[in-house]
Amino acid sequence: MFFVSREALRQKYVATSFNSTAQYLHTRFWKPDNQDLRFQTELLANRHDWKSLGQGWEGKVFVYRDSVIKTYDTVRSPFRNCAPANYSIARWPTEIPASLHFGGSISSNASRDDDDWAAKANYEGFLPVKAYFMASASPDSPEEWHLVTPLVKGGSLLTLASKLSMDPQPKSYREMDAMYRPTFNHLLENLSMFHKSGYCHDDVKPSNIFVQSESQWLLGDLGNVREIYHPYHSSRIWRDSKQIADCRANDAVRALLSYLKFIQVSMPNQDAFNAALLEGRQSLSRLLWWTLADAPRMSAEELRRRSMIEYPEAMPEQDIRNRYPLSSRAYALARFFSDRGVTKLAVDYMLWTTLTEARARLWGFVWLFDLPAMQSCRV
Repeated sequence: MFFVSREALRQKYVATSFNSTAQYLHTRFWKPDNQDLRFQTELLANRHDWKSLGQGWEGKVFVYRDSVIKTYDTVRSPFRNCAPANYSIARWPTEIPASLHFGGSISSNASRDDDDWAAKANYEGFLPVKAYFMASASPDSPEEWHLVTPLVKGGSLLTLASKLSMDPQPKSYREMDAMYRPTFNHLLENLSMFHKSGYCHDDVKPSNIFVQSESQWLLGDLGNVREIYHPYHSSRIWRDSKQIADCRANDAVRALLSYLKFIQVSMPNQDAFNAALLEGRQSLSRLLWWTLADAPRMSAEELRRRSMIEYPEAMPEQDIRNRYPLSSRAYALARFFSDRGVTKLAVDYMLWTTLTEARARLWGFVWLFDLPAMQSCRV
């Protein structure tokens, strides 16, 4: 178990290849260095005004005016990718080259020149980069990487769901689904393009989907982006976490689970949604069980096609046993329980999207030997 766990951790922390050099990223997406320096100086000079948004496994997140600043914890989540040669440090967060690759960059002066810039901006599915740099939090502390992206004032799907749940005139889950299903379908379209470029997100969940508008959701937190055939996708950690072997199918299914979680949390009373999801008769629940029945072969494009078929206004079906294998509907047994708490637990478990390497770290004795050595980088 020790050697298997160590190998699984080594596979997870293999660098992501973006098929492009750091110089290519710089020249294709970046802005003049003097503009970058002015923006960086302003941010650091006003560090005392940064508002903390939270702290996670990878680091801390702050907001300042119309920018989100992320700093990184190298102890709990070491960097996988080698940094450009012009930096004194060997590695940088995978999220930086991934964000440049998929989101590109924008001028840090854009928001200063247009008061309505944030409302009018269209990010084409991914957040662009405003700046990235190394800096110290204080004179006595070491330098750390900073990634700056635009503030999406709509927050994440969970933020929107929480807001909707407090509506004095709440909508039913069917009405909510009818309102947001087109936006979900558009998200699947962006996810399909992401996969066609040769990569998987590997961490699709409600807190990583951001709300730019009612019709535009963005995929954020690209720190776990990997190539489709990255060794992590065949590792023990991946299998033990019950992830689908094809990472593209895994992303698609997790996107659907995230959408369903959004609908669930947006309900002040979740009982009707939970019961309907397990019964499998409504369009939303039929889409779920149809997807799970073919999960190993699912794709974002196919899921979008099925979502168009099982549209929100579709009539309920009395019997779907002939459409979906019974084994894929095992959780539907919970509908025989009258206790609402049991039903909620079953749905919450089904919509769970958390990934963890805790078991591999424990059996790999990371607390004693640290993580396995990664491929060396040229400083």
